This record gives sequence, C-alpha cells and structure tokens, in this order.
Amino acid sequence: MPKLRLTTQRESIFNNEVISKFELFNSLFLTLPFYKIKDTGTLLPLFFKSCEDGIANGQKPAQIIEEFFSKFTSYTDRKDIIDLLFRFIQYIERQVVLFDAVEDASFTKLNTTDEQSTLAFILKKNADNKSMLAKIEKLIDELSLRLVLTAHPTQFYPGNVLAIITDLTKAIRDNDIISMNSLLQQLGKTPFFNKKSPTPVDEALNLAWFLENTFYFAAANIQEEIDQNLDEYNLETKKILELGFWPGGDRDGNPNIHADTTLEVSKMLRQILFRCYYRDFRVIKRRITFRGVEENIANLHDVLYRNAFDQSCELHDISDELKENLNKIKETLLAEHEGLFVDLVNDLIRKIDLYGNYFASLDIRQDSRVLRNVHAYCRQNKPISSLYPDNYDQLTETEKLKLISFKEATIVYATEGDDLIKDTIQTIKEIKGIQKRNGEKACHRFIISNCQQASDILQLIELFLWNGWSKDNLTIDFVPLFETVNDLKGAAAIMDTLYSNPFYKAHLASRGNKQDIMLGYSDSTKDGGYLMANWSIFNGKTSLSAVAKKHNIQLAFFDGRGGPPARGGGKTHRFYASMGKEIANKNMQLTVQGQTISSQYGSVESAEFNIEQLINAGLTSGLKERHNILLDEENKALLDEMAEESYKAFVDLREHPLFVSYLEKLSPLKLLSQANISSRPVKRNGGGEMKLEDLRAISFVTAWSMLKQNVPGFFGMGTALKSQEKAGNWDKVVKVYQDSDYLKTIVDNCMMSMSKSDFVITAHLASDKEFGNFWTQLHDEFELTKSMLLKLSGQPSLMANYPIDKKSIATRERIILPLVLIQHFALEKLQHDHNEKDQTALEKLAVRTVFGIVNAGRNLA
Repeated sequence: MPKLRLTTQRESIFNNEVISKFELFNSLFLTLPFYKIKDTGTLLPLFFKSCEDGIANGQKPAQIIEEFFSKFTSYTDRKDIIDLLFRFIQYIERQVVLFDAVEDASFTKLNTTDEQSTLAFILKKNADNKSMLAKIEKLIDELSLRLVLTAHPTQFYPGNVLAIITDLTKAIRDNDIISMNSLLQQLGKTPFFNKKSPTPVDEALNLAWFLENTFYFAAANIQEEIDQNLDEYNLETKKILELGFWPGGDRDGNPNIHADTTLEVSKMLRQILFRCYYRDFRVIKRRITFRGVEENIANLHDVLYRNAFDQSCELHDISDELKENLNKIKETLLAEHEGLFVDLVNDLIRKIDLYGNYFASLDIRQDSRVLRNVHAYCRQNKPISSLYPDNYDQLTETEKLKLISFKEATIVYATEGDDLIKDTIQTIKEIKGIQKRNGEKACHRFIISNCQQASDILQLIELFLWNGWSKDNLTIDFVPLFETVNDLKGAAAIMDTLYSNPFYKAHLASRGNKQDIMLGYSDSTKDGGYLMANWSIFNGKTSLSAVAKKHNIQLAFFDGRGGPPARGGGKTHRFYASMGKEIANKNMQLTVQGQTISSQYGSVESAEFNIEQLINAGLTSGLKERHNILLDEENKALLDEMAEESYKAFVDLREHPLFVSYLEKLSPLKLLSQANISSRPVKRNGGGEMKLEDLRAISFVTAWSMLKQNVPGFFGMGTALKSQEKAGNWDKVVKVYQDSDYLKTIVDNCMMSMSKSDFVITAHLASDKEFGNFWTQLHDEFELTKSMLLKLSGQPSLMANYPIDKKSIATRERIILPLVLIQHFALEKLQHDHNEKDQTALEKLAVRTVFGIVNAGRNLA
C-alpha cells in the first residue's frame, strides 16, 4: 500500500505541476512572433483537432490535411499550404520545448532517490559492523562509472537553445511569468537548426555545452557527497566518476573525422575546462583577500588565465602545479584564518582531481577492416617488410599470432597510403602529443569496432610500436568492440587468446590488469532483433566475465547504449542493478547519446539524480552479489529458445523483399541526409543503393520511429512468448519473469518502445496494394507482443507500473501527432508529385518534421 500511495501522490504532482501548467503556459504560444503568418496560433488548435478526428476515422494523412485546408482556410495554392504547415511545425517544435521545460522544472518534486540504496544509508546501517565497512571500502575502491558523450545526430538543440531551455525551466520553477513570456518570444525567434551540416568540431562544441554547464557541477557535487560520507566513517575516498568524449575521435562512427579534428577537439576541451576553472577561481580571489596567500593567488591567476584565454600558450599538464598552489592557500586558511572559505578551495581541488587538464577522455575508434589495411600497408615498407611473408593476410589466425613479434621500429614509408591509412598513422603519432599537453587520461583508449579476432588488437599494438611508441611506455588501453550476434558468441575465445598472449599479458599488467570491452547494442539489434540482441549481450558478458576471472583480470564492460530500447536504452540503472554476481559490474561504462543527453543530463539536478541512480545501482548489486537465475540450466535453456524464436521471426522479416522499400518509401529514411543535423552520412557505402547492411543503426531505428512503429524495439517478442505458451512452458516463463530483474528490465523497456508506437496512424496501409500484407504482418506482431507482455507482467496496459512515464509519453505523442501526419502527407505527395519545385519543398517539409518528433520522444532515435 505505501508504494501505491507514493505512486498516487506522484501522479497528483505530475498532473498539477506538469500537465496543468503546460496547458496554462501553452496559451502563451498563441502570441509567439512568427514572420508573415498572423493566424497560425488561431489555426493550430483546429489543426490538432482535425488530426485527432481524422486518425480516429481512419483517414489518410493527405486526406486529413486537405480537408482541414478546405474547411478552415482559403488556401488553395501549394506554396501557401506548405508555408502554413512549416509555421505549424515551428509552433509544435517549441511546444515540445515548453513541455520539456515544464517537466524539468518539476524534476525534484517527481524524482526521489531510493534512500536505502544510497552510500549514506548503507554506511549508517553498517556503522558498527567492521567487516561490512571493510567490504564497503573495498567495493568503493573497485567501483567506477564512466559516462561517454557521443555526437549522435539526434541531439538537435544547439547551445543557445539549450541555454534558453535552462532559463525557461528556472522561470517556470519560480512561476516568473514575465520572464517566461520573454523567453518564449526569444525561443520563437531563435533558429533551432543549421542551414548547413555541422562539422565534427561543431558537434563537439555543441556537446561540450553539457560538460561545461551540467557535468562540471553535477559530478563534483556527487564526489563531494561521497568524500563526506566516507570521511565520516574514516574510510579512504576515491574518484568514482569519469567522463568520456567521442566527438573528434570516433572515426568509425564518422568518416569525416581526421587527425587534425582530434587535435582541435582535445585543445577545445582543455580550453573550456580552464575557463570553468578560471570562473571558479574568480570567486576564490574575490573572497580570499587575506594576508599570506597573495603569491599563490597571483600564480593561479596567471596560469589559469593564460590556459583559458591565450591561444599561443604553451600547453602541458599543469594539474599538480594548480593543486600545489591551492593546497598552500588551504593550509594558510586553516592555520591563520579559521578555515574561512576553505570550502571554495576544496571544491576547486576536487574538480581538478576529477577533470585534470582534459575534462573528458577523448576515445579513438576505428573499424578493424581499416586497421588491417593500415597494417598491410606498413608491412610493405622497410624495415617491417622483412618480418612478414607476402601472403600474411591469407594465413590462419593461429599462423598470424605466431608471426606478430611486437618489434619497435621506425618505418621509412616508400609510398603514400590512402586517406584512411594516413589518418590512422598520424592519429597514432598525435595521441602522444595530446597526452603530453593534457595528461595521459586525455586520450588513452583505442576502440576497435567490428573486432573479430585477437590479431585485430595485436596488430594495432604493432602499429603503435612502428609509429613512435615504445613497449615500456605504451600508455594506451586497447578496447575491442563486439557488435553482431556472431561476434558476441566468439568474444570470450578471442579474449582468452589475448589474455594468454605473453606480450598482451605484460601490457595489461602495466595497465593495472584492467581490461575494457565494449559491447554494441545498436548493430546487434539491427542484426538479430530486440530479444536476441539483449540475450546475446547477456551471454557475452557472462562468458567474458568468466574468462577474465580465470586470468585474474579486472574487467569493465563499456556498453554502447543508445537512447531507445532498440539501441540499449531504457531504465539504465535497473539494467545495471540486475546483472548478478556472475557478470563483472563494478566498473560501469556507457555511452550517452542523442536526446538522452538533454533529457537525462540537461540540468544539474537531473544529471545528479541519474548519476546517483547509476552509482547506487553499482553499490547495491556489488554488496548483494546475487546469483542471476537466468544462468540456471533450465532457465537459460528457456531463454535460449525464446531468443532463437525471436531471432528467426526478425530475420524472416528483415529478409522480406519489401523490408527496405517499405522504409524507403514510407519513412523519411532517404531524406535524413538533408537534415543538416550531423556531419556523418546516413549509410556507410556513400552514394550506392540503399542496402540494409550499410544502413547505420541510428538511421534504421529513426526511420521506424518516424513511422510510429518502432519495430526494432519489439518485433519477435510476441512470437517467442506465444511459442513457449504453445509448448506448455508458460508457467515456467512467468516464474522466470517474476524472479529475474534482468528479464523484467527487458520487458519494461520493450513496453516503453511500444508505448511510442501507434499503428492507428498508418492503419490505412492495410488496404495498400503494395504494402498492405507487410503492414499487417508488422501490426499482427505488435498486437501479439502487446497481449503476451500484458499477460506475462499482469499489467492492465503497457507501462501501467510506470504511470508518470506513461502519461508523459502520451502527452508528448499527442503534441507531435500533427508533425507525424505532416511528414506522411509530404512523403505521400512525393510519391506522385514530379514537379521539381514542389518536390524540393515537400522534401524539406518531411525532413523538418523529424526534429520535433525525435525531441518529443527523448529516447526515440
């Protein structure tokens, strides 16, 4: 009952603080200043009503929109119609922003941390238990959390819009109507998007907004709380949180990134950090005006100012110099000035301990196939050419491993390699300079995507030894990325081979016997479907953990989790809390990308809450170390069968002859490259024909979300569950579900994905000559999955256990319903309209709707 009362209380808060306020403040949108169109605000409510009624009556999007214009306007010219639809889009985009701000303003009222899972509660509970305190201290020493920001093309808001949202959230929280009105007008006049595609550096700069404005404060606040809690019980403190950064380093994700991009981003991160330090230091300088600190204050002012603003400043790691001056100031304050303002000094020292000279570690990522080509190119040049036979690439893996010798060498390049080869070699050389200027942590990981064999990693190590690095000072961590279902199956054998290799074993020892392994959710879902992807990663983690334990390696899984459940998103903290003792889980690492960044880490309050949730999940799972019941033989066999059934259903769908053409014709898939939201291409084969294998996972998932069908997030689940019911195993499935937090998390996230689907919008396709049967196949699986999940979970409706989230999703989906219909209207007209001028306008119209739909979904793409 207490839980029910709590839920009811939160629902009441949500209704009063979010729904009611949004409806009230939404009226201000009617006065937003849009150029040329004076009656947009008056017509928009009528358009909303027409869309809802039309969908309920089973009308096609084009029919709904054409009837609206004939009934409520005098527009007949195509240009005027499209012009008004663009104005509608602008309004709705900003309505999404308003709802975000209203919801964020109520964040602290709606979200409360489970006190029993916090470090403070755990320490207090075990204050008199010395053995338990020792266990907690050991866990804290081992525990770490690394959040890695990635520049995915669904983080649409530029820094100036994010700043407006931040100010608007504050105005709403303070009930400051005058400021709200001004900010909404500013929002109305501020462009959301670029007229041209951003460069990789632009993307990095946009993403750095979150580092500067939320993470810089949130991480330090959390670390301060950890320090205080541990100090109270005389326990050794430890830095738990780390930040990572992919823009400027992720070549596999973005072929437009080059060595000079990496250098520029590393310098940009450093400069932004020192501007943050300088901002804090000015407060210290303003407050600490006492005798005895003058020289240290002057030293800090000089060095911080130069590193923050002087572009010609010689760069090197000055962390120790900064802390030395700050510690001397601290000593003087404690000895001579009663410790006045020492908290300001401690805060800056803590931040320097957290962020050093680099702010966030810049990861380098490249595809194994590119790295193999670089290795082959280097083998053609002296003195390496004498070490390998000409047929090296045709040798077996065992034969290759015998030949890899890890010789240090300086290659004399007789010929010039292609651009990818040159970039790889230059980047390897430049990493050393980045470490010298910003510190080792600034750039210390090289991620090998599509890793398929041990030689992929060992050959990369050789590339370092041939291009300026020595064995004794190889300050690089090599991180394999296993993505597809097949790669995940072979991952443990690959790592066993690596751990057994004498050179690699010695290298790991020099790095503290720590190994990071990245696992990809996006490509594994695109490859095998939702259930198979999650089950393959679970099994991969289990076998990889066992191999690491055998070799006494401290393992950290780096989860490449996107926003939506189809790419690993959802209730992240519950995902980590549900792992069980058989899976290495004390070092949590995950990518944060797309709208997930602004929705979960867009304010200091939300960032602190979500970081705390993850740390608490690590604490509770680390202390309880429960057995994961999915590893019991009978349960594992059951999930194996379900995953296989799901996989077969998904692969059969993927191989349907209409699969790609359905997405091409009915979603804006082909138009996403025109959105000017990313510096990366939509697919990997450039200008070639659309092939599923070349399509980037994010474009794949986005296309389905535009259709409001979210197929990658559920397809095959219903088939798998129905198959078990028919086989007479239903009671077993229910028992496993009730006992397994991990399976509950998979089901909950699937329900979330389905809650953002609405097949009613495309119901008219059931009678389509070309796609009718295909749409029906998708719809049937959706309805089957829905009924089976409700039966399994005992819930009366999707997400019934999360009424606040459910209501938030429903409100957002209602706001952007007109955008979905406008998009489908534009795509439908494009199928039949061959007027070049109108085609261009319709394409722009379809593309423009993507932003608001994804922004409203928050973790939709």
